[in-house]
Amino acid sequence: MLALGFGSRLKRLREARGLTQRQLADRIKTEAAQVTRYERAQVLPNAETLVSISETLDVALDFLLRGEAGETTTQQPPITDVPLLERFRDLQKLPKRDREAVILLIDSVLARGDVETRLRKRA
Repeated sequence: MLALGFGSRLKRLREARGLTQRQLADRIKTEAAQVTRYERAQVLPNAETLVSISETLDVALDFLLRGEAGETTTQQPPITDVPLLERFRDLQKLPKRDREAVILLIDSVLARGDVETRLRKRA
């Protein structure tokens, strides 16, 4: 019974965060087939993997395992830049393809900043 509830919550949380099984598997360092087994309630993850899933999906362990307590954790500080937060909320309403394009753009800007920082350190 525990596995069944866990599997359905895991799938719902993963989808709500816009992750594929492959993306979640990569983040928790396992195979996509294993995520499928978790979601189908065929197996439960070990403790270390549970913690990794909890952190990746930003969800409390109690909620993930038993559906109890608050859904999200407070491990990550909230976004304090209100205009930025508003933009992210608006982005969630866009089609998946557009959201992915924005993510690529953000990744490229962050990478450029990282390269510039490293170059300044070498100079």
